Amino acid sequence: MQRVIENSITIARPPTEVFEYVTQPWRWHEWHPSSQGATGSSDRMVPGETFDEVIRLQPLSPLPLTIRRQTHYQVDEAQPGICWQVSGVANGGKLVIRYELTDAGDGATHFFRRLRYEVKGPLRLLDPLLYPRMQALSKQALSNLKARLESAVS
Repeated sequence: MQRVIENSITIARPPTEVFEYVTQPWRWHEWHPSSQGATGSSDRMVPGETFDEVIRLQPLSPLPLTIRRQTHYQVDEAQPGICWQVSGVANGGKLVIRYELTDAGDGATHFFRRLRYEVKGPLRLLDPLLYPRMQALSKQALSNLKARLESAVS
């Protein structure tokens, strides 16, 4: 079963600045609640480059059941200030994350994030619990991203 989660938000920062920040996976933990950290091979992730991220999910939050997964990604597309896409593989599934950025005027960016994922194996049993939680976390992530980038205004 394939799932899609889409969110968007307007951030009072130019597209090039938003792009520069969101395409550094080792910084995702600063704004995405599920990210526990990532490693990359360069400062600017371009098509063909790879990185790994540890994701933590709590499908029955606030109960302590925790799922930790390491995901291996490859950058599929990178158009600075416009879009960035990665595909990832983890034990029990695969995913694609796509960012699209458009100039919203007055130095702001309309930021769109799409997460498309497929769960296989035993984790499929938890998907009905995970999906609503992941929707909420994705929405929270964009709110955190906006707050973090806008607080950097000098």
